[in-house]
Amino acid sequence: MPSDPAATSQSLLEAVPASGALAMHGPLAAAMDRLAMLGASALRAPFAFIILTGDDRRIFAAGSAVPDWALHDAGAMWRSGFVELISEEPVRMGDLTRELTPDQLSACQELEIGSIIGVPIRSASGQVLGVFCAADQQPSPWSEHDLEMLQHFASTAASDLELRRTLAEHEANEQRLGAFHNHDALTGLANRGVFLDRLRLALHRPRQRLATASDGDSTSNDTSTDTSTDELVAVFFLDVNDFRALNERYGHQMGDQILASVGKRLQHVAGADSVVARLGGDEFAVLVDRLDADGAEVMAERLRAALSKPAVIGGVELSIGVSVGVALSTTSAELPEHVLRGADLAMARAKRANRPDEAARPVVFDWKIAAEARSRRRLEDELREAVTAEQFALHYWPIVALDDDRISGAEALLRWKHPVRGLLGPFEFLAVAEEMGLIYEIGRWVLRESCSQLRTWNHGPAVSAPLTIAVNLSTRQFSANAFLNDITRTFKVFGLPPASVTLEVNERVVAKDVEKAAGVLTALRSLGARIFLDDFGSGNSPISYLQRLPLDGVKIDHTLVSRMDRDEKSMRLVRSVIVLAREFGLEVVAEGVSTAAHVKVLKEIGCTHGQGNMYSKAVDADAVTAMIATRPW
Repeated sequence: MPSDPAATSQSLLEAVPASGALAMHGPLAAAMDRLAMLGASALRAPFAFIILTGDDRRIFAAGSAVPDWALHDAGAMWRSGFVELISEEPVRMGDLTRELTPDQLSACQELEIGSIIGVPIRSASGQVLGVFCAADQQPSPWSEHDLEMLQHFASTAASDLELRRTLAEHEANEQRLGAFHNHDALTGLANRGVFLDRLRLALHRPRQRLATASDGDSTSNDTSTDTSTDELVAVFFLDVNDFRALNERYGHQMGDQILASVGKRLQHVAGADSVVARLGGDEFAVLVDRLDADGAEVMAERLRAALSKPAVIGGVELSIGVSVGVALSTTSAELPEHVLRGADLAMARAKRANRPDEAARPVVFDWKIAAEARSRRRLEDELREAVTAEQFALHYWPIVALDDDRISGAEALLRWKHPVRGLLGPFEFLAVAEEMGLIYEIGRWVLRESCSQLRTWNHGPAVSAPLTIAVNLSTRQFSANAFLNDITRTFKVFGLPPASVTLEVNERVVAKDVEKAAGVLTALRSLGARIFLDDFGSGNSPISYLQRLPLDGVKIDHTLVSRMDRDEKSMRLVRSVIVLAREFGLEVVAEGVSTAAHVKVLKEIGCTHGQGNMYSKAVDADAVTAMIATRPW
């Protein structure tokens, strides 16, 4: 027998093929079985076995005469007491009948062994991982050399077990990380990367079907990649309407609950075979395979309607409005990013069409939308340049006192001096500027320029009868705390009496949250500025606004004023507004005054100010300066 146990075990390792199920670095069972076989061979024992301790009490046995219990019942070794004994220190018993008491022999009777040698399998930190034993049905004189060799095999087993445990922990961590990276932590839905991967597979499916058919029919000349019209891939892009307002009103924790609820309901409606993902923020996407165009529109409406149904979220009953865009695959060659982008563009169209008083219909992507998107991107780039270069101008719409036809003030209206398209009105760019967030900078410019012009008039042609200036507030300006500082700073810079500036807020802005609007308007009014409710009568215009909001006046919508001489209902509405406003001590400006008959009627029913083409359209500052002196009407 060789004098070096390590050399002996190494030669045996090299003699056993390291391939197939018994490979040293194969599955745990194969590796342990192989070590047991090597132990039995090296110690010339009928069998050897490894028993793991801890939670995993498996047994691995090999040799020429392995008893049944070693193959099927590791508990027999535990019941004998040998496992606990060997776990504490090595055991070398050549004849159990001489070394065990009668009670001990009775306890291990089912083992059917006459001799045993065993050592603990310890980790590098000293933890017992199991025991490594060799045994014989007959007494056997185990030598010190056998014990050393068995200890060497036990050391090899410990290294292998620790390695495999480390790999298993690493794999578990990888799986956990994979789940984290592949899924949205808040909703548990797929993330953008997973969604695009699944979309790529869905788009590739028709090509695989056609390729298979082509392989089966060598005479086929059909090389088209068109997808069957009833097997389209549909992508739905959804965005929660006014989610920022919900967050501000209820808090971010409630906002998270809303997003989680949206994800759960989308998955329920779309079905288990669909892919639902949260793309980020309040944006979601749904992938449904094998839909026709009509079915996609039906599904889009189902998704929208399901979220609009009232549900209790965080103890509050809410109806969630969403804008939905749909994109359908047309060929198997489409890129997933393009399909998702198409659905996104369609959603943006739906969101722009959204109105507070009605649900926006889902929009299906077409190439017209793509062209509009390109035009929109160009407009956004040009607007950024316009803000940097201050390519803007103000026109002023005179406000006339009806009792003496004197200009009492003017409303500042923004124009864009486009370098190619010429002078553009606000309807052609202001909504985009607001969505881009450029409205803050533009609003500061408007406030600064209009106040500068007011100072020029009131120190010049209007010095004896100072004018006021009216400035319209956008939705985002209205909700921005920084605007209060802008107003205060502007009053100081231009030395204007605060009451000479009128801030006009549209009733649609107020309607979103009347209580919040009342707070903002109170803060603005505390600075000394006057507050007017613009376009009163253009929508639902609850009369309670006049009582609940801190107002100085109202402006009657031009559509009512322009029709009052030929529509009795419009006449009654205008009269009612004027009477109510005077009851509340408010000034009234009638917009849309276009004839002398309008002026006559307005005077009769007690209106004090008018604005419209009867006097002048919006013109530049020089034209207003000339009218202050001449009153050409």
